[in-house]
Amino acid sequence: MMFRSHMRENLSDKRIYFVIGIILLLAIGTFLFFYFKGRGVASDLKMVSGTEYISNEQGQIIVRLQDSKGISITDANCIVSLLYPDKSFFFVDREMISTTVPGNYYVSFITPENEGIYEEYIRCTVIRNGTPRLLQVSSSFHVSTGLNLIVEVSRSQREQYVALVQRLNDLDSNLTERINSVDARVYGVQNYIDNNIMNEFSNVNTQFGSVNSKINDINVSISDSMNGIEGRLNTTMLTNFSELYQKFKSSYNAMANVFDINNP
Repeated sequence: MMFRSHMRENLSDKRIYFVIGIILLLAIGTFLFFYFKGRGVASDLKMVSGTEYISNEQGQIIVRLQDSKGISITDANCIVSLLYPDKSFFFVDREMISTTVPGNYYVSFITPENEGIYEEYIRCTVIRNGTPRLLQVSSSFHVSTGLNLIVEVSRSQREQYVALVQRLNDLDSNLTERINSVDARVYGVQNYIDNNIMNEFSNVNTQFGSVNSKINDINVSISDSMNGIEGRLNTTMLTNFSELYQKFKSSYNAMANVFDINNP
C-alpha cells in the first residue's frame, strides 16, 4: 500500500513539473519571439538623405523604415532634431512626413549660414501587438566652406555677367535711340530738300532758261547791230577812200602838169 501511494505521489509531481516546464518553454519562446522581432525592426531604420550642402539651400532629412523581412513600415511616427556644429539645437522634434515611397519619411528645411557638421537625431515609434517600440538612428551632414566659396564665386560671376549684359543692353538701347534720332533728322533734311531745295533748283532752272532766252535775244540783237555797223562802216570807209583817191589824183595831175609828166 505504501509503495502504491509513493508511486502516485511521484506521478503527480512529474505531471506538475511537466506542466511547469511547458509553461516555462512557452514563456521563453514568446519572449524570444518578440525580442528577436523587435531587434529585427530596429536594425532596419536607415538614413537615406545626403551629407553635403551649401548655406541657404533646400535640404532634406530622409530615413527608411522596414521590418526584419524587408517589408516597409508605413504606420510609424517619426520625429527629428537637428543640432548646430556647436551642438545647440537648430530645431527640436520636428515631425517627419511619409513620402510616396512606402517606408520613407522626410522633413525639409533651409540649411543655415553656419558652416560645419550638423548632427541629425531621428526617433521612430512603431506599435506592434499593442506595444510601442522606439527605433532610433543618428547621422550628420556638412555645410561646406569650399562649396560656399564656389557658389559665392559663381554668384559674383553671374552678377557681373548680368551687369555686363545690362550695360550692353543699355548701350544698344542708346545706340538704337541715337540711330533713330539720326534717321529722323536725315528724313527731315531729305524732306526739306525735296520740298524746298528742289523747288529752288526748279526755280533757278526756270530763271536760267529765261536768262538764256534773253541772252539769245541779246546775241541776235548784237549780231544784227554788228552787221549794221559793219555795213555802215564799210560804206563810210569806201566813200572816204574814194574822196581821198580823187584828192590824191587831182594833186598828182597838178604836179604832172607842172613837171610835164604824162598822166598815167
